[in-house]
Formats: sequence, structure tokens, C-alpha cells
Amino acid sequence: MKRLELCSVVVLVLLAGCDNPTAPISTPPTRPSMTIADAAHGVGHPHFYFLPPLVPNPAFSGTFDPTLSPLLTVDVCRVDAGACVPPLIASFTSSGGATSASLQLDGRAEQYSVNWDTKAAALDPSQTYRIRVNVVGLTIGYADVDVVESGSELKNVQTGEFVGLLDGRTLPIRFRVERDPAITAHVLHSQNYTAGQVAIVLQRDFGLGAQASATILFGESYAGVDVGQALKDVFNVASGDAALMLKTAGFDVAVVGAALQSVYQQTSAQAASILKLVGFTVNEVTHALSTVFHEPAAALAQILKNVGFAADEVASGLHMELQLALHDVAQILKDVGFDPTAIARAVHITFQLGGQAVAQVLKDLSIDPGAVAQALQAEFHLVAKDVAQLLKDVGFDPSAIARGLHTAFQLAGQEVAQILKDLLYDPQAIAQALHTEFNLLAGDVGQILKDLGIDPIGIMRALHVEFQLLPVQVAQILKDLLFDPGAIARGLRAEYQLAFEDVARALAEVAFHPEVIARALHTEFQLLSQDVAKILHDIGIDPTGIAHALNVEFQLVARDVVQILKDVGIDPGGILTAVHAEFGVLQNEGAQLLKDLGFDPSSIARGLQSAFQVGAQDAAQILKNLGYGAVEITAALTDIFQLGLNVIADILHSIGF
Repeated sequence: MKRLELCSVVVLVLLAGCDNPTAPISTPPTRPSMTIADAAHGVGHPHFYFLPPLVPNPAFSGTFDPTLSPLLTVDVCRVDAGACVPPLIASFTSSGGATSASLQLDGRAEQYSVNWDTKAAALDPSQTYRIRVNVVGLTIGYADVDVVESGSELKNVQTGEFVGLLDGRTLPIRFRVERDPAITAHVLHSQNYTAGQVAIVLQRDFGLGAQASATILFGESYAGVDVGQALKDVFNVASGDAALMLKTAGFDVAVVGAALQSVYQQTSAQAASILKLVGFTVNEVTHALSTVFHEPAAALAQILKNVGFAADEVASGLHMELQLALHDVAQILKDVGFDPTAIARAVHITFQLGGQAVAQVLKDLSIDPGAVAQALQAEFHLVAKDVAQLLKDVGFDPSAIARGLHTAFQLAGQEVAQILKDLLYDPQAIAQALHTEFNLLAGDVGQILKDLGIDPIGIMRALHVEFQLLPVQVAQILKDLLFDPGAIARGLRAEYQLAFEDVARALAEVAFHPEVIARALHTEFQLLSQDVAKILHDIGIDPTGIAHALNVEFQLVARDVVQILKDVGIDPGGILTAVHAEFGVLQNEGAQLLKDLGFDPSSIARGLQSAFQVGAQDAAQILKNLGYGAVEITAALTDIFQLGLNVIADILHSIGF
């Protein structure tokens, strides 16, 4: 039953002061607020009225109930802090009470009454007293009483609502009780009527509908299942309507759930749908599914999801009602099919987690990094770099981070690579991420790494590690990226631990010119011209190319170049061809250079023949000009041109021997 609200009023009882009529009037003590509760005052039972002399005659319109005499009790108690305290001052029933007065029914006047001998009660004017009217223990009205000792005090009271007893030993207590469904239900309940039987009476005698009856039965503390059965049997109420009526009446969710299960044979899923429909919260529905239907957590969560609760609501139910920990809740949400974004929102709201903690939870659930990134972006409105940082902080590798950024933000490889670089990942990790997520070729990865400002050695290492490229393959990519040959040479030696010759060979294989190779060897490794020439020769560069490289890189004169070419084992023909091409050296000058560097006449003749296609007579003339004698020239012509002695004699004669 709802507690009766109270309105202020004073009922004054004058106790005769005849023993000391001349006693001075004392100042009345300050008293607490006093109240009266009945229908006339708008706060009592709607069909109960106090009557004169306690109150002025009230207006009423209901039907008097004369059947309550054996069920009524009027008692008087002392009030402390707004409540009655034992023992009772007086108690009256139709069969008499401790004061010997009995409660009377006056059918003609339509009232009940009893006379209270106030003098016999030895009341204390400093206390407040209360008159209560009860029906089988149910208080249906009461009035607080203020005791005064003299007529003088009585005259000072301004309320106008009191009883004056000048000789005052007796206070008539009169009241009216009308037919009332709540009182009737209480009486029937006290007589062991079932909820269904009471509902029949309420419908038949008072015309009450299902909701009003359910509310009264709730007030009478009937079990929810019994009330639900009454709604079904007496009023033919369907399950959904019954659930709403039980909730409106005041029953909690477990009781309503039990009624749906017992009375309407609803399954847990059906009951959950109804409970949600009638307005129970997810925590309440969770409580019912757990305590009434004994559903395990995972099955319970699936039901909640199926009836339309959002992930954060389901999480709240699991955590608040079942006391599940964070990771258990998250795992269940995943198992019942909530997507990562919904899970992120659920754990964010329910457990008040920040972005990193949410990311860790999703990672622990083995959720794809792309979905994790999407969830973080959606729930926390983060930009790509912040999402990447969180993914890194919870241990995702660079390839996973790239996948997350690509999926969640549709970033291209260049943008992803920049973020990874900003997160201080090394070039190898960036290359792996680009290769894995974007299926980029080595050249494309190299271009992105270059655009990020990564040095050639870093790029070379990344491409070597990720794509397992050979030195020449990496060299080609870096050449295509327009890196300086020296940097390429340095990278090849550092990454592959190549010998100088192998570095040069790789540069040659990617079509760097000899002079470029020479510059790389010179500037990067501080090799001397002789060493550079030897390497160029060993890797198959022709003498002309070597001569050009030596001239360009070391600014050597023809004589020095000839010496170096000789030292590296190039034949005279190759030497003359080279210096002719590079320095414009002609036959005679070339022959002189060869002689100066110690070549014999046959070698000089062979060089002239090879480089300038010189015939025997011209060769003989040049050798004669160099100071060689007939014997040396004859030997050279025989060796190089395979001429007979007669022919040689003619040549020698023709040139002046």
C-alpha cells in the first residue's frame, strides 16, 4: 500500500482543570506538526471519513459499508517522530477492549463510533497522541490529538478543528467507512482468498478492470505469479498486456518474468522480448533472464541482442547484473555477433575505457586490425595518426597498422608510409607493411621510401630484406630512382658486404658508364687511378672506356693513361685505340708513347696494326722514325706481318735503308 500523505490539522482535547481553577495559565510548549488523514482532507483513504465532533461534518457520496464491525479496530497511541510507539494507550473493537468501551455500528446514521475516556488514559499534555482506525491491521485513517489542560489554553487555539470537553472525561470518536475495493481486497486476503478470487470480487462488485485489480492485489502483497494468473483467468489478458499491467502495478522484473514463465509458458527469449517491450531496462531484463530462467551469460547475451538491445546495453547487463569482468564481457559480445565498432562502444561506455584500453581489448579478441582501427575512429573520432599510435601502443606490427589505416581511412601507400615513419618505424618495417598491405612491387616501395627522405642505404636494406633482391636488382631500382651512383656503390658495399670489384660489376650491369663507376669507386672508397683501372678492366670494361674514365675522373694525361693501361695488362693495340679515342693520339705519337713505356718493336707494330690498321711499310717507317734499326724492324715485320725476306728487303730499301 502507498503510504498515506498527511495534511496539517489539530484536534484538541480539553482535560478538565477543576482541581486547580485558579492556577496560572502556562505557556504551551512547542509541539510537532500534527496531522489528520481521511478522505475529507484529501490525503487519507478515499472512502474513510472522520465525523463530528473530531472534525466538521464532511461531504461524501459513496455507499456506507456496514459489514466491517467485527474487523474494525480503533486504537490510541503516543506519537514520537511521526510514528506510533508502544504500548497502546487504548484499543477498541466491536467486542470491547481494554477500556471496556466497545465499537458500535449505527446503521441508520451510517457510522461507527466509540467513546474514549480520556481522563482514564492519564494523558500527558506535553505529548502528542494519535487515534487510528484499522481494518484487519490495515490503517485506513488517523488523527493526531493535542491535549490542553484548561479552557484558557483551548481559547488560544485558532484552528477551529477540535473537541471541547469542559467536563471532559470522554471523547466521542465517530467515523464513516464506505464500500471500497482496496479495503474489500484486504479483508478477503485476510480470509485467505486467492488473488483470482479477490479479482473476481473486484470485477463483479466494483466493476474494476484488470489494471486496477492488479494494482490492488500488488498492494495486498499477493505473489506476482498469482496476480498474473488472475489477469489471465479472470480478465483474459494476453501475456504482453499482463506484463505491462504487472509492471505498472509495481511488480519488479523478476516477478513479471516469473509470471510470464509460469502463467504464460513463455520461453526466455519470448519473455525478454516482452519485458523490453513494456519498458524494463536491459539490466532488469538481464536480471530476470538470470534469476528466473537461469540462462548462462553467453545465451543470455544472445537473447538480449536478438530482442534489440544494443551492444553497450548488453554489456551493461552482463557487467552490472552478472558482475562479469571486462574481457569476459567483450568476449561474449564478440561471440554473439556484435561487430568490433559496437564492442568498442560497449566497453567504452560500460567500463569508461580510453582509446588505448579499448584497442587492447579488441586486439586480445583477435579482431582484425582494420576493424580495430575502424572501431577506434568511429567511437573516439580519432585521426589516422592517432589511431596508428594506439595500434602501435597495444602491440600491432607495422603491417597490421598499415592494414588498419588502409581499411579505416582509405589511405594510400604513401600516406600510410609517412605515418609509419612518424611512428619511428625503420625502413624495413615500412617496406614490409607496404608490400604486405598494398601488394606493391619493390620499385614502388623504393620510390615511397625515397619520397619519405630515407637514405639509399636504408632503402637498399629494406628492399633486400623484404624482397630478397640481389645486389644488381637493388642497384637497378636505386638507379631508376635517380640516386647518385656513389650512394648506390656505398649502399651495395654496406648492405651486401661486396668487394670493390663486385660493386663496380653491379654498377656496370645496371648500365652506369665507366667514368661514373670510376667516380663512385674513387669518391666512395678513395681508390687510386691504378686500382680503378684494374677494377674496370677486371669487370670487362674496354680500354677506351677505361681511358675515358681515368681522364674524366682523375684528369690524367695520355702518357699516364698509357702507363696505367699497360700496368693492368692491356695490349698495345688496346692502349693505342684507347688513347686515340680519348686523347686524339695519332700513329707516330702513339708509337712513341709505347716505346717510351718500354714496349718492344714487335709490340709497337702490333699495336699500330690493331689500332690504326697500319700496313707493313708504314709500320716499318714509324719504327725507323723511332730509331729502330733494320734488324729490329725486320724482326717486327716478320713477326707481325709474316713477310718474306725479299719483301722485307724491298720495304727497308724503300724507307731509306
